[in-house]
Formats: sequence, C-alpha cells, structure tokens
Amino acid sequence: MSVKDVTKSNFSKVIYNNPEKPVMISFSNGTNPNSKKQDMFLTMYSYEHPDVLVGRVDIEKEPSLSAMYGISTVPSIKIFKKGKCTATASGLQDKFHLHQLVTK
Repeated sequence: MSVKDVTKSNFSKVIYNNPEKPVMISFSNGTNPNSKKQDMFLTMYSYEHPDVLVGRVDIEKEPSLSAMYGISTVPSIKIFKKGKCTATASGLQDKFHLHQLVTK
C-alpha cells in the first residue's frame, strides 16, 4: 500500500470512512529534511502494514489542517481510530515508533 496524499477536501473522508482500520496521518513539508526521512519510513510502514491507512498532509499546501490540529513541529504524526485521534508524536519517527503509536 502507498502513502495517500490528504487534503482539506478529502481529510474527513479519509478519517471517518475507514472505521475498520487505524489511520496514520503525517503532517510534513517537502523542504524539511526530517519530513523527507519521515516519508521514507511512512512508505516502508505502509507496505509492511496494509491494515493501516497511511496519509500525508503537506502543511504548506494545507495550512488550515495543520492549524486545526495545532501542528507546530514537522514532521508530526497523528493516529486516528474510528474518527478519533488516539495518539500523537512530534519529530522524526522510525518504523518501530510508528508501530508503537498505532498499537497504543
């Protein structure tokens, strides 16, 4: 499975229309070196864990989404289960820590 680009127009659909699987959203930007590394970990994680929907919000293109969730550090990860945010992490997260967030 690949990482899905998440925008203001599809955010609600991604979060609420997937009640059977956790949703991992990365808030990042393309110019931050840690965001680029995070994208690599997200891609690997998405292929190894097809039971988790993995998405990415570009905070430069979608500032309203980052403001809505109080994102002040990139990359930041939010985990949603049945539409509710259940875990949050700021800064670069490797695959092990991504999995810990999902299984909380």
